[in-house]
Amino acid sequence: MSNRFRWRDNPNILAKLIDANNLNTWKAQEVVLKPNEACVFIVDGRIGDILTEKVVGNVAGGFNRFIGDMMGITAKDRRLLFAMTGPADISIPFSGNLPNGSVVTGFANIRVQLRTEDIPKLLNMFANSAPMLDRKRLAEVLHNELMMRVINPSLAECENDSMLRSSAFQEKFEMRAEVELRATLSTLGFTMLKAFITSNQTDNEKISELQSQLAAATNTEGAHAEALMERIAIREAATLRRIECEVNVAKAEAAGKVSVELQSELKELRKQEAQWEAELKRDEGQLNLRMKESSHKTEQAMALFEQVQAKKQQRIQQQMDHQNQRMDKQNDLQVRMMEMAAQNDALTPEVMQEFLRQQTAQKAVDGSGGDVEKTEEYLCNSCSKPVMVGWNACPHCGITL
Repeated sequence: MSNRFRWRDNPNILAKLIDANNLNTWKAQEVVLKPNEACVFIVDGRIGDILTEKVVGNVAGGFNRFIGDMMGITAKDRRLLFAMTGPADISIPFSGNLPNGSVVTGFANIRVQLRTEDIPKLLNMFANSAPMLDRKRLAEVLHNELMMRVINPSLAECENDSMLRSSAFQEKFEMRAEVELRATLSTLGFTMLKAFITSNQTDNEKISELQSQLAAATNTEGAHAEALMERIAIREAATLRRIECEVNVAKAEAAGKVSVELQSELKELRKQEAQWEAELKRDEGQLNLRMKESSHKTEQAMALFEQVQAKKQQRIQQQMDHQNQRMDKQNDLQVRMMEMAAQNDALTPEVMQEFLRQQTAQKAVDGSGGDVEKTEEYLCNSCSKPVMVGWNACPHCGITL
């Protein structure tokens, strides 16, 4: 039973040259060539058949017999050139400048393919390098030529950042790459299928993007603020309306309570008013009664007062008449005594002084009033009616004197 030989263990490998003399195994090996893989036999420096979509047996061990049967000779140098015939994308990094000074970085993507009849041209690559070709090695080979002949001239024709993103720029780049890289790729056996460039953001684009982001953030923040203000306004209106409704309800309840309280208070006031009116009528009746009693008493007092005054005037007149009679009698007596003293020669100065002294004392006793009361009167300050000296109250108006 033979073992299966694998020439490609990495998806980035595009081609590989293998020396069959180094495949010394006791067991026979075989290689399965897929539709996108091809194998070229190089025997003693001559290129043999190109095989694809086939199982190649006896790569080692029984390989000599296979080559001898196929070539008709006995080979001393046996080499196998394996290659991928499917399309392969090569990404080549670059960095350049636009005419305005902006730095442009990115990748140039070249899509190439190895055609079956061009596979032997890979020997030109393996003549001066390792017997293996991968995507990275091919990118290194194409980098300098791609930069000098394609990328830099294309960027020099780009006036601004917007032209760098246009489809016209991509078309010019593809045509320029196809023309400028045709010779190199043909020498290596590759055919270019597609070419395009992908560039990163430039400084100007970053600034524009930042400005757009800031503007969008500002607009978004403004929209959020407006929405928030609207929500606050709606909540405020709802809160004010709720407070207004609560106030109206409270006012209605208070008005109802006040109405009930006012009605109750009105009833109490009417009751109190009726009570006061009854008391007022009672007081007025008592006052009228007292005034009538006072008027009757005043009339009685005035009548009695007039009687008393009449009797007093009569008594005073009687006292004055009696005093005058007594004075006349005393004067007559004193005259007689003076005449008798003069007849008897007893009218001395001492007797005269004693006589005058007694007469003066008697007059003082009679002039002091004795039992005679004074009859002076004046007008009342309130009612302007006559009152006597010594009265404590006016008999007409009743005020205190």
